[in-house]
Amino acid sequence: MRRNWIDLNSDMGESFGNFVLGRPEEVMKRISHANIACGFHAGDPSWMSRTVEWAKQYGVTVGAHPGFPDLLGFGRRLMNITHQEATDYVVYQAGALKAFCEMHGLRLQAAKPHGAFYSWGIQSEDNARAILEGFQAVNPHLTVYLPALPSFPLVSTAEKMGFRVVKEFYPGLNYDETGAITVKRSYGTEDVEEIVELVLRFAVDGQTTADSGDVIDVEGESVCVHGDVVNAPEVLDGLHAALQREGIAIRSAIHTESADILPLQERASA
Repeated sequence: MRRNWIDLNSDMGESFGNFVLGRPEEVMKRISHANIACGFHAGDPSWMSRTVEWAKQYGVTVGAHPGFPDLLGFGRRLMNITHQEATDYVVYQAGALKAFCEMHGLRLQAAKPHGAFYSWGIQSEDNARAILEGFQAVNPHLTVYLPALPSFPLVSTAEKMGFRVVKEFYPGLNYDETGAITVKRSYGTEDVEEIVELVLRFAVDGQTTADSGDVIDVEGESVCVHGDVVNAPEVLDGLHAALQREGIAIRSAIHTESADILPLQERASA
């Protein structure tokens, strides 16, 4: 099904101290929603504050991106934790980001589990509920960003608990024939033309091709673009141009009105 708008989101705030990952401010100028790391898998207090400030400057909605407490593994190593620990991890991280949002005059409006924390969340409904109860404790009205997958406990549990779920398409990752993500990507740079082609097919036809070669339907409102690759701004420029040619607007899925985000020219000079 052809969409008349698409939300471009990216995982942000993943730098640490003097280490800058990618070109974060340039990415922020080109997206409509940011999932901001909260210091466990990446980021630190100063980067959280700086990233929220950029989001305000460029008119980008903000979500928390909590992960496992694993800076060395970038939150991508599965950990054996209790349900109470999962809830506490979420409240600690999202609560801190909420405070930075309030300091800069923004609202924390969404949340999305990161990496292996997400993988842990889809293992069972109890795991899913532990993460979601953390979101609920911080703000019961948060929107939850989750992959556009088939029936996995995290999506279904979120919907049963009353959360609005924004489903994401990942052009930088692969899918199997069931629609589940298979992490298979190269780091450093991405092929702009390939990403644009994948996103246009998703936006216009609601489809992508699985590893098996099967064409699968992908339901979603948002496209998650990797912000940590060096050429992420160029990828986003390509997407803006292609979507504009198709008459497809770019805006945050959190906004209920039809207003687009600022045009690139205005945002770049903001």
